[in-house]
Amino acid sequence: MTKKRGGVVLLILIAVLIVGAFAFVAYRTPETAEEATEVTEKDELMSKNIAVNYPSTPREVMKLYNRYMLCLYGVEGSELKDEEVRALGRKMREMYDEELLSANPEESHLLSLSQEIAAFRADDKVMIQANICDSNEVDYIDVEGASGALLEASYFVKKGSKEFTRTYQQFLLRKDDSGNWKILGFVKVGRGEI
Repeated sequence: MTKKRGGVVLLILIAVLIVGAFAFVAYRTPETAEEATEVTEKDELMSKNIAVNYPSTPREVMKLYNRYMLCLYGVEGSELKDEEVRALGRKMREMYDEELLSANPEESHLLSLSQEIAAFRADDKVMIQANICDSNEVDYIDVEGASGALLEASYFVKKGSKEFTRTYQQFLLRKDDSGNWKILGFVKVGRGEI
């Protein structure tokens, strides 16, 4: 009877080892290059088809806009090449009203953006947070016979290792002929040391 028990235990151990080895091999298969590649925020924003999936509310437009701002002025932005800055700038322009676009020709706007980011970095600054007001704080107004919206965004910036500031900007958006909310303009409305 002891021999029989020992044989059963041995068979169970062999079965456990076989199942364990199979599980180890099945779950340890090398990842494909596609699976191993992590999609960064920059990659996602650069490949985003804004026209097809255009945000439906002024707040959603500003949330997307702020993602671009964080990518350009945030930690990841320090590693951006000039062409990537230009590509992200072009994407941001897709959220601008025609009036703002005509007042800021693409080439001069993208050059200005690159220079502004370079100066921002040279001043040892990095944007660490971007916020948009709550939906109940959006003021819907009339803008030259079209639907408009006023809303406030805040940008939290770190300079060096100890100085923090929060800048507030008010944005004016206007609905275009397609019903999309587009950024018509913005102005700084405050700044505070933190």
